[in-house]
Amino acid sequence: MENITQSITSDAIDNLRRVMGTLPSETPTKRTDIKTFDESVEVTLEDHSKNPYKAMFVTSTSTWGTNEFVQKWPKTTLEGKLEVVKAVLTHNTLPQAKEMVQFVFRVKGVPRWLFDYHCTSVQFISFMSIGCRDNNKIDSDVIKGFNHYDHALTPEEIQNIYKFRQLDEEVFSELKDLYEIALSDSQGSWQTARAFLPQSYSHAYHFGQNLLSIVGTRGFHASKKFDLSKHKDLYLSKLYEKVVAAVHEQFPLLGLYLELLHAPDNEVIMQKLINFKVEDLSESDKNYFNTL
Repeated sequence: MENITQSITSDAIDNLRRVMGTLPSETPTKRTDIKTFDESVEVTLEDHSKNPYKAMFVTSTSTWGTNEFVQKWPKTTLEGKLEVVKAVLTHNTLPQAKEMVQFVFRVKGVPRWLFDYHCTSVQFISFMSIGCRDNNKIDSDVIKGFNHYDHALTPEEIQNIYKFRQLDEEVFSELKDLYEIALSDSQGSWQTARAFLPQSYSHAYHFGQNLLSIVGTRGFHASKKFDLSKHKDLYLSKLYEKVVAAVHEQFPLLGLYLELLHAPDNEVIMQKLINFKVEDLSESDKNYFNTL
């Protein structure tokens, strides 16, 4: 077979390695910044189904029609399309239509243990993560706590927070020193040095999840909610607030639907969707509905 592979230039290779963070000449500088979850976490919507509304429409209407099985989307009015999508979002069609809507999210600045919890506590989801065996974590932050509290802090509590933060800085700085020593050893490697990384070190990953899975993160069709009395669920709930916000920015109607994840009363969101009209569509959503 003729070799059709074209050679890549050294500049292109260097550019690729620089973007990937693997250029040997750009070794990260050792630092240990302790950050709260609020100031560290970042979620972006990296990719998605080309037209989620069309995907839900054409699949949910698959069960209707004649032998001709025509393409229904271009033949349906805007009002008709919206009514079908509303039926999907108010759980009046087969749920598989929501599985057709795919998202890929980028997550940065969460404690490593939260990534593990995310992987093991959410179904029908896929992950690709930065490795601590294959990357230098000498510059990784440490993620602890939140910026806000559910009550006004007493002077004693403020003093204790300050004291524990000082202890954290000392402990995590010493752990980073040990990590550096492990790397400097002739037999050292990122694989062995990671033993000194706390599970609160800053982690990053991508995950893919469809709409049905997102709304069912804690129970089918949001039938259950995050248990905010549990430490890990509280953090995951905060992460999914960012996920919902990222979806809402690109697809406001889907963002409204995903408010079910955190809503104390699902019926309130359902009524908003039932009463939703064409004039309520954002310009960006309307463009998706009008696209053939």
